[in-house]
Amino acid sequence: MSKKMELLKAASRVVIADGVYRLTLEAVADEAGVSKGGLLYHYSTKDELIKAMNIYVIKQFREFMDNEMVMGCSYHQAYLRAISKSLRDDHYLNVSTSMLAAISNNQNILALWREEYQIIKENLFKEDVREEYTLLILTTCDGIWFSRLFDLTHIDTKEEQRLITYLLDLLEDD
Repeated sequence: MSKKMELLKAASRVVIADGVYRLTLEAVADEAGVSKGGLLYHYSTKDELIKAMNIYVIKQFREFMDNEMVMGCSYHQAYLRAISKSLRDDHYLNVSTSMLAAISNNQNILALWREEYQIIKENLFKEDVREEYTLLILTTCDGIWFSRLFDLTHIDTKEEQRLITYLLDLLEDD
């Protein structure tokens, strides 16, 4: 594992254990077992570190989707299956929800997510699927994610998976 990845994982552990507001370069350096100078060599600011964490989360989700598409899934199916996988992957979920919370006031990093959402939406609408299904999939998946993000827990993990399976079945029946 690269030093940069070790630092990202250390930063994730800090956020998960102590919360977003305790994410400091000192805390990450301590968690990673490196000097602050060693951390600064790779990430010169906290914002740079947070941006790198978000890029990692976006890249990981793209890999989840790519793996599904290689198996022959449509973009819609790949999106739903990637959402399902990300919800079951504790490390991914902890990092991504923690980082989304951390960036809520940083417009530059939010721009990364806006870009990614636009790409996903454009690719979903390229497929021959009823617009209502696409909108239902997008809003349902966002609802599940934001429910997790803000710890609303109005549905449990089994219900999340049942809902995603239902949406996949809708696509098959269409």
